[in-house]
Order: sequence, then structure tokens, then C-alpha cells
Amino acid sequence: MKTPEMKWGAALVLCWLLAACDTDFDAYLAGAGGEPRATSEWAAYGGPGGRKFTALGEITRDNVDDLQLAWTYRTGEVEEVFQTTPVLAEGRLLFCSPYNRVVALDPLTGAELWSFDPQVDRSLRPANEFNCRSVTPVRTDDSECPARMLMATNDARLMALNTLTGAPCRTFGDDGEVVLDADVGHINWAGEYQVTSPPVVAGDLVIVGSAVSDGGRVTAPSGVVRAYHAVTGELAWAFDLAPPGYEHGIQPVSSAGYALGTPNVWAPMVVDAERDMVFLPTGNPAPDYDRPPGLDMAYYGSSVVALRASTGEVLWHFNTVIRDFWDFDVPTQPVLADLSMKGVRIPALIQATKMGHVFVLHRETGQPLVDVTYQPVPVEGPLADRLSDVQPFPPPAFQTSRSYARGDSPFGLCDDMDAESVTGPVFTPITEQWTIGLPSNMGAINWGGVAVDEQRGLIVVNTNNVPFRTKLIPRKGAEDLLAVLEAPDTDPEARRAARREFEVRYDLPPGAEIAPQVGAEHLMSRHPYLDPVVGMPCAGTPLAEIMVIDINEQAQIWRRHHGTTREITLIPLPIGMAGMGGPLLTDTGLIFIGAAAERRLRAYDVDTGDELWQHALPFPGNATPMSYTVDTDEGPRQFVVIAAGGDARAGIGGEGDYLVAFSL
Repeated sequence: MKTPEMKWGAALVLCWLLAACDTDFDAYLAGAGGEPRATSEWAAYGGPGGRKFTALGEITRDNVDDLQLAWTYRTGEVEEVFQTTPVLAEGRLLFCSPYNRVVALDPLTGAELWSFDPQVDRSLRPANEFNCRSVTPVRTDDSECPARMLMATNDARLMALNTLTGAPCRTFGDDGEVVLDADVGHINWAGEYQVTSPPVVAGDLVIVGSAVSDGGRVTAPSGVVRAYHAVTGELAWAFDLAPPGYEHGIQPVSSAGYALGTPNVWAPMVVDAERDMVFLPTGNPAPDYDRPPGLDMAYYGSSVVALRASTGEVLWHFNTVIRDFWDFDVPTQPVLADLSMKGVRIPALIQATKMGHVFVLHRETGQPLVDVTYQPVPVEGPLADRLSDVQPFPPPAFQTSRSYARGDSPFGLCDDMDAESVTGPVFTPITEQWTIGLPSNMGAINWGGVAVDEQRGLIVVNTNNVPFRTKLIPRKGAEDLLAVLEAPDTDPEARRAARREFEVRYDLPPGAEIAPQVGAEHLMSRHPYLDPVVGMPCAGTPLAEIMVIDINEQAQIWRRHHGTTREITLIPLPIGMAGMGGPLLTDTGLIFIGAAAERRLRAYDVDTGDELWQHALPFPGNATPMSYTVDTDEGPRQFVVIAAGGDARAGIGGEGDYLVAFSL
């Protein structure tokens, strides 16, 4: 039986297709013939300025213990990761599944209003798993589709949907979509080039980056960032992140003239509309761990780059790593905050990194607002001629990770691997011997980023302490096995045999990643550094932490373990559990966070670090929460929502498809 909402939606779609009726916008907005929900706004990933901060005040430290489950929604699509953060626009709670199915929910009840499936080919081998972190709503002057939401997909399409009905906006591109991978260079396999983070809107433009497979080849698809007109989908500008001096047309380019092998922007961007600026967190150039000497393709790599949003002109950039050979690409959304520093209100940008470093820069110039020192770092090994002998460091209070030390491993189970590995501080060079990295390529801080209270000058950080072992493998001598492993028509048994031989020849543990790095002198292998008995990270405890940094005091107010071993031990040991996702900070002094391999959502006191509340989740919440209010007859009702889908790569807590909402 059709509900009134379904009948109303069908009638609207029919009217729209036939252009045969005028639709009352308020009725259209409600989706069922009534007034639209009156709600607060959360119209972009990360909220205003990417701060992951809400000024809503219904949920406080005094009543958070009364927070209860309000509703759940299941997508029916279980994938390795479910990292989405919903947005709220036009009375609808909007989010995307890992396969890019877009769903609009009633923000009060969680009831589905509409869904749209772009039919992403599930036989793809996406470089970074099937993933969709969010969508982006926008209002336009297009009479046919004024309220639209934009999404970029795993199969590299930029799509515009009607926020009210879920129907494609036919005025955008080719029947509602623009193909992104047609002119970025040769694609080796379907999924080598994808988009996992939401586009951003600046004026009448939508700006989108990409995620390109790590470790593949020197001539990987271009990491070009492009802006399209939000109504028509027409290309407005392109910035391919090639370094100064790159000779387009002489050095490798795509069919559209975009430089190949450049850094890409896979993490969420952020826009300062008032200043006509867009800020890009960039990856490192391809491949990650070795590149031929010559022109520095890392010039804009592992940086935050500021562009004029209307034109794509470079305004400034700040390297968080100089010539990155550690896969320390910038994984987090830059955060825009107006900070009071020495009595002066300053437009700031806060950039967190995989190294656990947090940089505070002037938004208009890129100059550090908190001192940055360029300190000597080791230079050795086969890449010594390409390594920088200094790297930028913020003050100690803005360094959230720690280095690996021998003897950190619990029960001594990692001692044998320790003895045959190089250890050292961050930026210890990767050589042909196993090197233990902590922080690692997984990141002390990853895509979940940080939350910021700009009034108080506080930064909330959650950080992981999971080491990796990494080494370079000379290409010369490995060609015979590579030929078998890389040939698309290799018999599966022959491939397995070549893999086993590779592991024996180069002392690789079973399952270690092997990156071919075609065009470079070395392959790369790496693996999480876990003890061989119980699978715990060889870094001691805590395995994950949460902390608060006071910018003006340049001090960590507190730091503590985050998460317990509840999922793997009979007694939940308070030693932290690593995970992905970020924090949500409230004006009432609460930090909401999942981001651990544990089926729990927690609330901490921002001033003390005390845990004030926790609630079970159906699966770990490896995502970033958001919050909003809905007006009801009893007054505004505040919700906190998180995606609870686990992370199959962790192997802890299972994997699922839940969106979970809590309210008082």
C-alpha cells in the first residue's frame, strides 16, 4: 500500500517530468503536503568552517546522562567502511551509503522520505574501498531544480539530485551528472580513480577533488581539482597541482593537459565564502615511497593549499611535510576559526596531520600564528638525495603522537621483529630494511580530523598509536615475480605461488601490502606492526587517546585513553582502542565521539576529560557525529547522529549499516 508521502512524491515527479504543473514550494518541501520541518542547519560536512562544533544547547553536561536512543535507520548495504556524516537541508537529513545510494530521512523520526541509487558498479576494485563520507546541499537559481544536493561517486561521477525528491537535476551536466575520470590520464583498472569525500560549494561553483590509488606508478592519473558551475555542470577552472616549472605538453600529461602523478585531494575541503577562498588538504605525489629524482612533484604535496575559489588561482600554500616519502598526506579537513589571540580577532586555519602535528595558520596568508620551527631530521638510505634535512614542527603542545621505542610491545611478543627493524622518531627514512613508524601512514590523526571551539580557542583531537613496518624493495631482481603478480590473466594458483615466493625472498609476513611503484627504483611493502599472538599493536598503551589543546595557553589541558578492549577481552581494559572518525564538540562543553573499534558512543567533559555518558551502538561508530534540532510542540528537540557500521579492516566489532540517532 502506498503511503500519502509516496503518492505525493510520485505526483511531484510526474509533474516535474511533464512540466505540467506549478508546485507550491512549502508543500513540495514537506514531501507529504504539509509544512516543512523547522530545523537548525548543518548544511556542509563538518558544519560551519569544518569546526565540528554546534552552538545548540539543549543537551548539556547536567542532562547528557538522560540521552536515549531516538531512532535507527539501516541502509541494507554492508561494506568494509561506513564513514558517512549526514547533513541537514530543506527539512531533510541527507546522507550516502558506501555505494553512493543517497537517502533523505525525516530528521524527527528517521523515516525514509526518498532514496536514489546511482547504480555504482559493485564489481569495481576501488582504491580506497567503497566509501562516501557525505553529500553537499546547495540552493541555486535554477527554476527546475532550485534545491539540489551534490555527490561525487566511487566510479568518478559528479551528480546533482533534487534535494526534495531525489530525482536527478537534468540541467546539470549530462542528465544530472558529469564524468570525472575521462580526461585525467590512463586508468589501469576500474576504481583506480574515485571520489570518497564530498565536494564543496563556493558561490555558484562546486569544487571536487579525487582519490587516486596509492603506490601504483609515477604516471598515475592526475590529482587535478576542478570547479564546475553548480547549475549547468560546465567546467569553470582546473588546478592540477603541478609544481612551478612543470612543462605541460613536454612532461607527462592527460588528454586534457593535466599533469600526471601529481598530489590529489582526497580529504574534505573547506570554503571561506566571505574571502572567496577554498582550502585544499593535499596528498603526496605518486607513488608514495619512491619517485625519480628531478622536478619536485611534491611542491604542493602534503600541504594545505589556498586557492581563489572563483578562479582557481593559488594564493598560498604551507607544506606540513617537505618532500613526503612516508605517505604522510594531509588526511583531514582544514578548519576555519576566528580566534582571539593577544586580544586581536584573527582569521585562522587549523590543519591536523597524520604525524599528529596540529598547525595554526593565518587564513589569509598561510603564515603560522603558532610558531613553527624547522628542525633537523635524519637523511639516509637509498632516497637520501631526495630527502629534506629539515621538517616543520609545531610546539610540543600541538604534537599529539609519540615515537616508537624498543620494549614498548606488550609481553615482549614483538621483540624478534624489533631486533631486525630500524626505529626512530617521526621522519625516520624508509630504507631497504624494515622501519617501524609511529606515527605511521595510518596516522595519529586521520580523516576524522579535529573539532574546534573558536570562542574559547580549544582544539579536540583523537589520535591513534598504531605502528606500521615499512621497507623498500629494489625493483631489480623482483621483475620475474612482478610479471606474474601484475599480469591480468595469471592463473590464480600461479599468482598465489608467486606471492608466497615473494614473501620468502623479501622477508614479508603473510598478507603484507606490496605496492609496485612502477617507474621508481623500488617497490614498497608495509604492514600493521602487531604482535603475532593476540594481534595487539606493538606500541604499548594507550592504543588511542583523546585530548584538548588550548591554543592561547599552548598547552594540552588533558589527554586520556579513548575506548576499551570490550570487544576482544572479557574484562574491558581501559587502554584505548584505535579507530577512525572524529569528534563533535558542543557549546555546552560536551565532546561526542565514537571513533574506536568498540560498539560505543561516548560523551566527555571538554574541561576535565571525565566520561559523562556512553551508549551501546549496534556496530562501532567509525564516523563523525553531527547534531541538529527539530521544532516540536514541546519545543526544540536536539539530536546527535552517528553512522555505526564498523570497519572490516580492523576485524573487531563487526560491520553493519546503521545510522543511529540519540535525543533526550
